[in-house]
Amino acid sequence: MSVSIEVTPVAAEALRRKLDGPSGEAGYVKLIYDTDGCGCAVNGVPALWLVKERSAFDEELPNNASLPMLIDRHQTVFYEERMKLDAGAVPGSFVLSSPQQIYSTHVVCSDRRQASEAASEEE
Repeated sequence: MSVSIEVTPVAAEALRRKLDGPSGEAGYVKLIYDTDGCGCAVNGVPALWLVKERSAFDEELPNNASLPMLIDRHQTVFYEERMKLDAGAVPGSFVLSSPQQIYSTHVVCSDRRQASEAASEEE
């Protein structure tokens, strides 16, 4: 299934600021279905991660804001074909919805670029 996302101008600006961040290093915004601490793989929450590079299963996530966005092809089953990402009421959070439902009104974006760098240095 092919997934695409409409990013509102406010959300796009917030994501660009996060991508540029203090380190200024390049990266991607990755939409994930985070199951950590949720009990099992079918219980999870949508989240956004800033990652330094793509993994073997990542695909481009088409969007209207020309943002470098990714999604793991195995996680597309958790999302609908057309989604929308907007800025949330809480600063730094986002709202993920589709024409059929609201996935979350508090999608968090965490910067995983340095965490992945530290993990690769330890190997």
